[in-house]
Amino acid sequence: MYHQIVLWKWSQPNAREVYTSEHVNVMCNMLRRNLNGVQYRIICITDDPEGITECQTYDLWEDCDNLANATKAHLPSCYRRLKLFDKETQLDLNIHPGDRIVSIDLDTIIAGQLGSILSRTDRFLGWELAGPNHPKVFNGSFFMFNAGDLSEIWERFDPRTSPKEAFNAGFLGSDQSWLSMNLVGKEGCNGLKYPEVASYPNNIMVLKTLDLRTRIIFFHGRRKPWHPLTMRETAWVSRYWR
Repeated sequence: MYHQIVLWKWSQPNAREVYTSEHVNVMCNMLRRNLNGVQYRIICITDDPEGITECQTYDLWEDCDNLANATKAHLPSCYRRLKLFDKETQLDLNIHPGDRIVSIDLDTIIAGQLGSILSRTDRFLGWELAGPNHPKVFNGSFFMFNAGDLSEIWERFDPRTSPKEAFNAGFLGSDQSWLSMNLVGKEGCNGLKYPEVASYPNNIMVLKTLDLRTRIIFFHGRRKPWHPLTMRETAWVSRYWR
């Protein structure tokens, strides 16, 4: 399998965290150290490629650029990522049918070799959590699927009605609410759980330890791996985020 690893960087009004080219470059370095035996290419889809030196960049499309998060308008909105399921968009990104597409957030630490995760052949593989209204939802921090498959995720998405539809069904967030509503329980659509992947606030900070089986740590929420406070309270973070 050939893996097309997709990173994202764009500016959002009133964003609580500003993502930079350094964050992209560090993520590329973390990935490369942990992709032994994996065939891959890393790209970043962005509205500002300046300073990104460790991977190829592509221009971010304008679709859904002003679409507010249906859960709360002030929260981050990532509906734009749904266009990654569009077949024509994949070809524009030099991603071909059968390639394995891997989307991963920048506020993440790669803590171990990823072969055991990337070798999985699930139709869709996402980070699985319990939601406030459903026993299982997918978080948008990580997902993987085959190029050319699941195109209905984008084809069925209507910016005028779909965000509200997912919210009314009890799924929270932006793109992850649509993914969860359409993919949870669907044949071949499965989740990654702790300890193979971990939440920094919900697992690491609660348990005060890093499980040796953990491969990916997600820093969803306000605390990020590059924050000085994070590095002071969890000394090993700087060993990975570099």
